[in-house]
Amino acid sequence: MASINRGLLQVQTPFLLARRFRGKINIQKPRKPHFERQLLIDFTKPWYVPPKNSMPDIALCDRGEKRRSEEIDNPFERILARECLNWFNTSKMVVFLHKNSIAMEDKMPIFAALKKNDMHLRTYGKKIVSMATNGTRYEAVNHLFTSHQEIIFGQPASVAKMFNIMKKAPQLVIMAGIIQDRLMSKNELVEFSKLPNLDVARSQLCSILQSAGSSLVGQLNQAQQMLVSNLDQHVELQNKSEPPAESKEPIEPKES
Repeated sequence: MASINRGLLQVQTPFLLARRFRGKINIQKPRKPHFERQLLIDFTKPWYVPPKNSMPDIALCDRGEKRRSEEIDNPFERILARECLNWFNTSKMVVFLHKNSIAMEDKMPIFAALKKNDMHLRTYGKKIVSMATNGTRYEAVNHLFTSHQEIIFGQPASVAKMFNIMKKAPQLVIMAGIIQDRLMSKNELVEFSKLPNLDVARSQLCSILQSAGSSLVGQLNQAQQMLVSNLDQHVELQNKSEPPAESKEPIEPKES
Protein backbone atom coordinates (compact mmCIF):
# COMPACT_ATOMS: atom_id res chain seq x y z
CA MET A 1 0.00 0.00 0.00
CA ALA A 2 2.85 2.35 0.83
CA SER A 3 4.48 1.62 -2.53
CA ILE A 4 1.23 2.49 -4.34
CA ASN A 5 0.88 5.84 -2.51
CA ARG A 6 4.51 6.62 -3.19
CA GLY A 7 3.95 5.99 -6.91
CA LEU A 8 0.80 8.14 -7.09
CA LEU A 9 2.20 11.03 -5.04
CA GLN A 10 5.58 11.11 -6.72
CA VAL A 11 6.65 14.64 -7.75
CA GLN A 12 8.11 14.93 -11.20
CA THR A 13 10.94 17.39 -11.71
CA PRO A 14 10.59 19.67 -14.78
CA PHE A 15 13.00 19.38 -17.66
CA LEU A 16 13.48 23.18 -17.92
CA LEU A 17 14.07 25.59 -15.10
CA ALA A 18 13.64 29.36 -15.55
CA ARG A 19 16.62 31.31 -14.27
CA ARG A 20 17.53 34.99 -14.46
CA PHE A 21 20.36 35.91 -16.69
CA ARG A 22 23.04 38.15 -15.32
CA GLY A 23 21.36 38.86 -12.06
CA LYS A 24 19.01 41.85 -11.75
CA ILE A 25 16.99 43.42 -14.57
CA ASN A 26 18.04 46.91 -15.62
CA ILE A 27 14.88 48.99 -15.28
CA GLN A 28 16.41 52.45 -15.66
CA LYS A 29 18.17 51.76 -18.95
CA PRO A 30 16.53 48.70 -20.47
CA ARG A 31 17.96 47.14 -23.59
CA LYS A 32 16.21 47.98 -26.87
CA PRO A 33 13.84 45.23 -27.96
CA HIS A 34 14.14 43.29 -31.16
CA PHE A 35 12.96 44.96 -34.38
CA GLU A 36 9.81 42.86 -34.70
CA ARG A 37 8.94 43.37 -31.06
CA GLN A 38 9.55 47.10 -31.35
CA LEU A 39 7.30 47.15 -34.44
CA LEU A 40 4.52 45.40 -32.49
CA ILE A 41 4.90 47.83 -29.58
CA ASP A 42 4.68 50.87 -31.89
CA PHE A 43 1.68 49.41 -33.70
CA THR A 44 -0.30 48.73 -30.50
CA LYS A 45 0.63 51.98 -28.77
CA PRO A 46 -2.56 53.89 -27.80
CA TRP A 47 -3.20 57.28 -29.39
CA TYR A 48 -4.92 60.04 -27.43
CA VAL A 49 -6.53 63.20 -28.83
CA PRO A 50 -4.70 66.36 -27.80
CA PRO A 51 -6.50 68.46 -25.17
CA LYS A 52 -8.90 71.09 -26.52
CA ASN A 53 -7.15 73.95 -24.74
CA SER A 54 -4.05 73.33 -26.87
CA MET A 55 -5.94 73.05 -30.17
CA PRO A 56 -6.58 76.07 -32.45
CA ASP A 57 -10.08 77.48 -32.92
CA ILE A 58 -10.32 76.22 -36.49
CA ALA A 59 -9.85 72.65 -35.27
CA LEU A 60 -12.62 73.03 -32.71
CA CYS A 61 -15.20 74.15 -35.29
CA ASP A 62 -17.61 71.29 -36.00
CA ARG A 63 -19.87 72.99 -38.54
CA GLY A 64 -18.71 70.84 -41.36
CA GLU A 65 -20.95 68.57 -43.32
CA LYS A 66 -22.12 65.57 -41.36
CA ARG A 67 -23.08 62.33 -42.90
CA ARG A 68 -26.73 61.58 -42.51
CA SER A 69 -27.97 58.08 -42.24
CA GLU A 70 -30.61 57.01 -44.70
CA GLU A 71 -34.13 57.43 -43.36
CA ILE A 72 -36.10 54.22 -43.35
CA ASP A 73 -39.74 54.45 -44.30
CA ASN A 74 -41.70 53.21 -41.31
CA PRO A 75 -45.41 52.50 -42.00
CA PHE A 76 -46.27 52.77 -38.31
CA GLU A 77 -44.85 56.31 -38.18
CA ARG A 78 -47.02 57.27 -41.15
CA ILE A 79 -50.08 55.92 -39.33
CA LEU A 80 -49.20 57.96 -36.22
CA ALA A 81 -48.61 61.07 -38.35
CA ARG A 82 -52.02 60.63 -40.01
CA GLU A 83 -53.64 60.26 -36.58
CA CYS A 84 -51.84 63.37 -35.28
CA LEU A 85 -52.97 65.45 -38.27
CA ASN A 86 -56.55 64.24 -37.74
CA TRP A 87 -56.42 65.46 -34.14
CA PHE A 88 -55.16 68.86 -35.33
CA ASN A 89 -57.96 69.19 -37.89
CA THR A 90 -60.81 68.08 -35.62
CA SER A 91 -59.80 69.94 -32.44
CA LYS A 92 -60.47 73.65 -32.04
CA MET A 93 -58.14 73.78 -29.03
CA VAL A 94 -54.59 72.38 -29.15
CA VAL A 95 -52.29 73.00 -26.16
CA PHE A 96 -48.57 72.14 -26.22
CA LEU A 97 -46.90 71.00 -22.99
CA HIS A 98 -43.28 70.70 -21.92
CA LYS A 99 -42.88 67.44 -20.02
CA ASN A 100 -40.36 67.19 -17.21
CA SER A 101 -39.59 63.99 -15.34
CA ILE A 102 -42.93 62.57 -14.16
CA ALA A 103 -43.97 59.13 -12.99
CA MET A 104 -46.84 57.31 -14.61
CA GLU A 105 -48.62 57.20 -11.23
CA ASP A 106 -48.74 61.02 -11.26
CA LYS A 107 -49.61 61.28 -14.93
CA MET A 108 -52.53 58.84 -14.95
CA PRO A 109 -54.91 60.97 -12.78
CA ILE A 110 -54.27 63.96 -15.07
CA PHE A 111 -55.06 61.84 -18.12
CA ALA A 112 -58.30 60.60 -16.51
CA ALA A 113 -59.40 64.09 -15.44
CA LEU A 114 -58.82 65.49 -18.93
CA LYS A 115 -60.65 62.55 -20.49
CA LYS A 116 -63.60 63.14 -18.15
CA ASN A 117 -63.86 66.76 -19.37
CA ASP A 118 -63.73 65.76 -23.07
CA MET A 119 -60.01 66.54 -23.49
CA HIS A 120 -57.41 64.09 -24.78
CA LEU A 121 -53.75 63.92 -23.74
CA ARG A 122 -51.44 62.52 -26.43
CA THR A 123 -47.66 62.02 -26.68
CA TYR A 124 -45.90 62.55 -30.02
CA GLY A 125 -42.28 62.91 -31.02
CA LYS A 126 -40.66 65.56 -33.16
CA LYS A 127 -40.46 63.33 -36.23
CA ILE A 128 -44.14 62.35 -36.06
CA VAL A 129 -45.28 65.97 -35.66
CA SER A 130 -43.05 67.15 -38.52
CA MET A 131 -44.41 64.41 -40.78
CA ALA A 132 -47.98 65.40 -39.86
CA THR A 133 -47.64 69.19 -40.12
CA ASN A 134 -45.22 69.72 -43.03
CA GLY A 135 -47.03 71.49 -45.83
CA THR A 136 -50.05 72.36 -43.66
CA ARG A 137 -51.11 75.49 -41.77
CA TYR A 138 -49.75 73.96 -38.55
CA GLU A 139 -46.14 73.84 -39.77
CA ALA A 140 -45.09 76.64 -37.39
CA VAL A 141 -45.52 74.37 -34.34
CA ASN A 142 -42.44 72.32 -35.31
CA HIS A 143 -40.26 74.88 -33.52
CA LEU A 144 -41.87 73.92 -30.20
CA PHE A 145 -40.72 70.29 -30.41
CA THR A 146 -37.30 68.96 -29.47
CA SER A 147 -38.24 65.43 -28.38
CA HIS A 148 -41.32 63.58 -27.17
CA GLN A 149 -43.82 66.09 -25.77
CA GLU A 150 -47.41 66.12 -24.58
CA ILE A 151 -50.32 67.67 -26.51
CA ILE A 152 -53.86 68.30 -25.26
CA PHE A 153 -56.69 68.25 -27.81
CA GLY A 154 -60.13 69.60 -26.93
CA GLN A 155 -62.61 72.43 -27.34
CA PRO A 156 -62.13 76.13 -26.39
CA ALA A 157 -64.91 75.97 -23.78
CA SER A 158 -62.70 73.70 -21.63
CA VAL A 159 -59.72 76.04 -21.25
CA ALA A 160 -60.56 77.09 -17.69
CA LYS A 161 -61.07 73.46 -16.62
CA MET A 162 -57.75 72.52 -18.22
CA PHE A 163 -55.86 75.13 -16.16
CA ASN A 164 -57.49 73.86 -12.96
CA ILE A 165 -56.49 70.29 -13.80
CA MET A 166 -52.91 71.17 -14.80
CA LYS A 167 -52.30 72.83 -11.42
CA LYS A 168 -52.11 69.31 -9.96
CA ALA A 169 -49.19 68.40 -12.28
CA PRO A 170 -46.39 70.99 -12.12
CA GLN A 171 -44.19 68.63 -14.17
CA LEU A 172 -46.30 69.45 -17.26
CA VAL A 173 -45.66 73.07 -18.23
CA ILE A 174 -47.99 74.83 -20.69
CA MET A 175 -46.00 76.55 -23.46
CA ALA A 176 -48.51 77.68 -26.09
CA GLY A 177 -51.75 76.68 -27.76
CA ILE A 178 -53.95 77.02 -30.81
CA ILE A 179 -57.49 78.35 -30.29
CA GLN A 180 -59.66 78.37 -33.42
CA ASP A 181 -56.69 78.51 -35.83
CA ARG A 182 -54.86 81.19 -33.83
CA LEU A 183 -51.53 80.55 -32.12
CA MET A 184 -51.52 81.93 -28.55
CA SER A 185 -48.94 82.13 -25.80
CA LYS A 186 -49.58 80.99 -22.24
CA ASN A 187 -50.56 84.50 -21.08
CA GLU A 188 -53.06 84.81 -23.91
CA LEU A 189 -54.52 81.42 -22.99
CA VAL A 190 -54.94 82.60 -19.39
CA GLU A 191 -56.76 85.72 -20.57
CA PHE A 192 -58.93 83.61 -22.86
CA SER A 193 -59.84 81.30 -19.99
CA LYS A 194 -61.16 84.27 -17.98
CA LEU A 195 -63.65 85.22 -20.70
CA PRO A 196 -67.33 84.25 -20.12
CA ASN A 197 -68.99 81.49 -22.09
CA LEU A 198 -70.78 82.02 -25.38
CA ASP A 199 -74.29 82.47 -23.94
CA VAL A 200 -73.17 85.16 -21.50
CA ALA A 201 -71.19 86.91 -24.24
CA ARG A 202 -74.26 86.89 -26.50
CA SER A 203 -76.46 88.35 -23.77
CA GLN A 204 -73.87 91.06 -23.11
CA LEU A 205 -73.73 91.84 -26.83
CA CYS A 206 -77.53 92.08 -27.03
CA SER A 207 -77.62 94.44 -24.05
CA ILE A 208 -74.90 96.60 -25.60
CA LEU A 209 -76.76 96.77 -28.91
CA GLN A 210 -80.04 97.54 -27.13
CA SER A 211 -78.42 100.28 -25.04
CA ALA A 212 -76.91 101.78 -28.18
CA GLY A 213 -80.32 101.84 -29.90
CA SER A 214 -82.06 103.33 -26.88
CA SER A 215 -79.36 106.00 -26.53
CA LEU A 216 -79.74 106.85 -30.22
CA VAL A 217 -83.51 107.22 -29.86
CA GLY A 218 -83.03 109.38 -26.79
CA GLN A 219 -80.56 111.63 -28.60
CA LEU A 220 -82.96 112.01 -31.55
CA ASN A 221 -85.89 112.90 -29.25
CA GLN A 222 -83.82 115.19 -27.07
CA ALA A 223 -84.01 118.14 -29.49
CA GLN A 224 -87.78 117.88 -29.82
CA GLN A 225 -88.27 117.58 -26.08
CA MET A 226 -86.04 120.59 -25.47
CA LEU A 227 -87.98 122.59 -28.08
CA VAL A 228 -91.33 121.70 -26.50
CA SER A 229 -90.06 122.53 -23.01
CA ASN A 230 -88.63 125.86 -24.19
CA LEU A 231 -91.93 126.77 -25.86
CA ASP A 232 -93.84 125.91 -22.71
CA GLN A 233 -91.50 128.08 -20.64
CA HIS A 234 -91.88 130.92 -23.15
CA VAL A 235 -95.68 130.76 -22.97
CA GLU A 236 -95.58 130.76 -19.19
CA LEU A 237 -93.30 133.79 -19.11
CA GLN A 238 -95.54 135.68 -21.50
CA ASN A 239 -98.61 134.90 -19.44
CA LYS A 240 -96.92 136.22 -16.30
CA SER A 241 -95.72 139.45 -17.94
CA GLU A 242 -99.16 140.54 -19.33
CA PRO A 243 -101.41 142.46 -16.82
CA PRO A 244 -104.85 141.04 -16.05
CA ALA A 245 -107.59 142.40 -18.32
CA GLU A 246 -109.94 144.98 -16.51
CA SER A 247 -113.70 144.52 -16.77
CA LYS A 248 -115.26 147.30 -18.94
CA GLU A 249 -118.94 148.16 -18.05
CA PRO A 250 -121.09 150.52 -20.19
CA ILE A 251 -121.48 154.08 -18.72
CA GLU A 252 -125.01 155.06 -18.24
CA PRO A 253 -126.00 158.74 -19.01
CA LYS A 254 -126.81 160.91 -16.01
CA GLU A 255 -130.35 162.26 -15.61
CA SER A 256 -130.71 166.00 -15.69
